Amino acid sequence: MSYPVDFGVLQVGLIVAIVVAVALLVSALVRMRRFGLRALLGRGTSGVVLLVAALLLLWVVTLVQTYLGLAGEVKAAHVVATPVAGQEHRMEVRVTLFGDDQHEERTETYQVEGDLWVLQANIVELEPWVNALGFHSGYKVTRLYGQRLDGVATAQNHVFLNGEDRDFFQDMDEGRWYTEPFVRSAYGNAVIATPGEFDVFISRDAIKTRPAE
Repeated sequence: MSYPVDFGVLQVGLIVAIVVAVALLVSALVRMRRFGLRALLGRGTSGVVLLVAALLLLWVVTLVQTYLGLAGEVKAAHVVATPVAGQEHRMEVRVTLFGDDQHEERTETYQVEGDLWVLQANIVELEPWVNALGFHSGYKVTRLYGQRLDGVATAQNHVFLNGEDRDFFQDMDEGRWYTEPFVRSAYGNAVIATPGEFDVFISRDAIKTRPAE
């Protein structure tokens, strides 16, 4: 499962400022015990001002980052689907799964029965406040299969792209993915498209596709 992170320098700087402000307040309280109330007016006042300013700025950044988390998306795959010449209801599908720091990029080609290709992903939707910290929803692209336009069921088994996902759905069935207060929901989601060249994206709560530019 991939959890893309977008934790910026600004958030780090504000957290450092909060730590410094707390340190100033603690130092002022220690000095007050030794030198009286007057010692609190120096470092204590500076610490309070810095702490309040940092908390306000962090709150504003959090609101902005929450919006970016809700609206943002990650390019997860590239798909090129081509009908097989001379064979009805059959496509050749080349799938590129983009990597990250923990996973290498992989490209594989499959023969899929159907007139439409379907790419499925497991999604763990995080709570908005977790998105605010720079974490996107977790996802894993899991299955590729086809569908026929005439509605007839295909006889081909699904292609597993990242190993079986049985454990994921068993955990979901037993409620293990609903880990409050971090996880809002967990589920499988799929995108269906005609032959062509497409980029596949994962947003906070869905998998989607657009024609490749």
